Order: sequence, then C-alpha cells, then structure tokens
Amino acid sequence: MGNPSIDLNRRRALQLIAAIAGAASMNVSEAASPGGRTRVGVALGSGGLHGYAHIGVIRAFESLGFVPDVITGSSVGAIAGVLWASGVPSATIEKLANDPAWSGTSSGGWRFDSTMMERLRELIRSNVTVNDVSNLRVRFGAVATDVETGELVLLDRGPPGAAVAASACVPLRHAPIIIGKRKLVDGALSAPIPVDAARKLGADFVIAVDVAYRPYEEPLESDGTTAIAFQMMHIMINRLIVEQIRRADFQIRLDLHAAMQGARGAHALIEVGERATHEAWPALQQLLSRRLRGQYDVPGTQSS
Repeated sequence: MGNPSIDLNRRRALQLIAAIAGAASMNVSEAASPGGRTRVGVALGSGGLHGYAHIGVIRAFESLGFVPDVITGSSVGAIAGVLWASGVPSATIEKLANDPAWSGTSSGGWRFDSTMMERLRELIRSNVTVNDVSNLRVRFGAVATDVETGELVLLDRGPPGAAVAASACVPLRHAPIIIGKRKLVDGALSAPIPVDAARKLGADFVIAVDVAYRPYEEPLESDGTTAIAFQMMHIMINRLIVEQIRRADFQIRLDLHAAMQGARGAHALIEVGERATHEAWPALQQLLSRRLRGQYDVPGTQSS
C-alpha cells in the first residue's frame, strides 16, 4: 500500500488545482487612482529560476531612470519586487540571488528543501528595512493563493517576509504559510502576472513582465503523480497568463527558453531581461507619453 501522508498530499494538490480552476475567473477588483496624475505599475510574474530575468528588467529600468508608482509580484516576482520596492539596487539583488546563504547551494540555482521558506524570510528581514509592506518606498503588493478556496489574496500590508514567503510557497514542496486565518501558497496559481493587483493598488497603466515556464518547452520529468501535478499547474498557470497579459497596458516580452539551454544560466537570464527592457523602452516611452499626456515624467521624453 502507498504512504497515506503522500496520498493525502496528492489528493490535496489535485483538490487545489480544481479549486483554482473554478476561481480563475475571479479577479481582484480594480481601483483607479482616486484623483491626480496617472499612476504606472509594474507586475512581475512568476517563473522559478526564470525570475533571474527580473533582475535584468530592474537593472534596465534603473539605468533609464524609471521608477514605477506601484510594484506587484507573484512568487519569484514577489521576491524581486519587494527588494526593488524597498530601494535595494539591482546589483545587490543579483548578489543576494546568488548567495549560498539564501540559495542553499554554491553550485548555482536554488535548493528546494524544508529550510527554504525560512531562508527566504531571513533574506527579506535582512535586506528590507521596514516592518510593514505598506511602508515600502514604492507601493507594493505580493499575491498568494488561499489553499482551501483557490482565491487570490493580495498582501499589501504586514511583515514583508511573511508576504513574500506566502507568495513563493510552492505546494507539494512546502507547507502553506498561515497569515491570519488563511493558509496561503504560491501566487502563481491564481495570478501568475498580478496585473489586476497592480490596478487594485492604484495603477492606471500596468506593465506586465512574463518570465513563466512554458510546459511545451520543458520535458515531463516523470510519469509520477507529483510530476504530473506540477505539469497540470504549469498548464493552468499559462492559461491564466494569456488572460492577464490581455489586461495589461504593455508587456515586456522575454525569450528565456534559449537562455536556459546555455551554460551561463542565471547571467544569461539577467542579460535577457535587461536587453528586452531596453529594446521595449522606445515603444513604452511613446505609449506612456501619448497615454499620459505629460502627467508622468517619462525619462528621455519631452512634453510638447
């Protein structure tokens, strides 16, 4: 007979997938700016190790002198997002991402074990100087998923470490993070690119950054129940992404599959993010200038 605890975890995973599929059409209610100038948000998507590309996106925005009004993040996007929103430079974020004290390994990548969530909390505690998300330099929100209902939960207040840990808590690998009365897991399962969350926090113009895995680009690891459950999650996540990108005002497109095939790994992903952002900047500049009619100080443009 099988291990009862493993069978229970598998059943819970499949129940979660079903609950999320039913809740996928339930969006965070949108809220426009109450008045004044238009606010610009950046929604950093989920994607595991692909999240290194977010560092390149942030680095490019730094060099362009662009600072958004709102930042939202899902899963790995929440990790990069909270550091960016707190004013941590991209060079420091890159060092932190490669630090064995956080990653759990000196050979590249991340070690997904029972200590990962605590390592993540410590990373945030050590580098984010405020004790409440609402006090960050830039308005920020992490998204997570209620494991019992499949509902999206926007975490825009409370301890930053707990919010980010909940957003990045991969089911089947880690126990849910308990915040209040909710048991929370990976934000990717309900909002892989948190565009609606950015609008909820007051953004009128949202830039979506998509770093997600594509199921058809990665071979199925095995025919086991856990591998199939992860594959089903990725398929569902990609369906959500299509709809969320439609609701964004601008998308930064990243070709990450090719970068993952080389030996340079994280460095290649960072370069892809930086290059894609610089390539997208002229079109984004033009769109922002036209849509916002001089309300927003877009670096490199002149108001007519």
